[in-house]
Amino acid sequence: MNPKEAIRQIGQGKIASIYFLYGEERFFHTEIIHAIVEKLIDPDNREFNLETFDAKNSSVSDWLSAIKTLSFLGGTKVVIVKNLHEITLPPEGSAALLEYTQDPLQETCLILTAEKADRKKKLFKSLTKHAGAVSCDAPGEMTLIPWISNRATALGYALSPDAARKMIEKTGAKPGVLARELDKLMTYAGKDRSISDKEVLAMVGDIRQENPFALTEALKEKNAQQALALLHNQLGHGEEPLKILGTIVWQLRVIWEVKNYQSQKFPPAKIAQEMGAKPFMVEKALKHTRNFSQPELISNFKALVHADRQLKTSGQSSQGILESLILNLCAGKN
Repeated sequence: MNPKEAIRQIGQGKIASIYFLYGEERFFHTEIIHAIVEKLIDPDNREFNLETFDAKNSSVSDWLSAIKTLSFLGGTKVVIVKNLHEITLPPEGSAALLEYTQDPLQETCLILTAEKADRKKKLFKSLTKHAGAVSCDAPGEMTLIPWISNRATALGYALSPDAARKMIEKTGAKPGVLARELDKLMTYAGKDRSISDKEVLAMVGDIRQENPFALTEALKEKNAQQALALLHNQLGHGEEPLKILGTIVWQLRVIWEVKNYQSQKFPPAKIAQEMGAKPFMVEKALKHTRNFSQPELISNFKALVHADRQLKTSGQSSQGILESLILNLCAGKN
């Protein structure tokens, strides 16, 4: 099932007892969860009948206990478990969850989310076959033209095809960003309720998401100003801070390995063979190894470990943590 079909069914009151929302487009996860909560949860008993868990900080027994707790005043109990892809459940936990999904309580709604669903794992293979499984993959740009036009129509506004195309050119293929920009355009349109490409040009800035590797390229050149601008662009488009950090770690690890083999006088082809990497990736890394001394790389990896720990445990601003990291990485001397 796709997100559009899921939201249509929810609007008609056809709500499943189990939902598995999988795919990297978190905006669709949020839209579907919002539609379910709006349909099932009365604002007066929200704190009793709605519970949300992060899979990293909870267990299957926590989720099942919440599900089996009686709802308040007979309403439907909704339990949300996010980020299932970030953990590996113990066999007994996986078995217990699978057993529940085969025979769920009808007066409850369990929503599980994951950015990725490894179908080699029994749990994910079973969940993706469930009637409430919704594939929330990132859509292509051409798919988004009718999507954003239909969204405007549903809200009582007319968005011309040229305007929809121009929006995507400026923002990129990010449904969440498009939805926010549409809200802005509808306010601007006012009573006219018609949005043309002229309004888009006037109101929507060039905020298309940069290539995720552009940030690491700026770091390799130690261009702090550009790296910070690219960081803000990615965070503004909803990119996960830990995913950004992971990309930086991977790129610096490649430089570390290439530099190590380079010090042994290995030619590029031999380095690629030893690393099991594509030759072009090695050639690209060789252009930057001179920017990093070994002591500096050791210091950088310590900073990366520290940033990872802060993002996962400190409760500090993710943006602030990554900004400090970037300034640290760019300040190193050869």
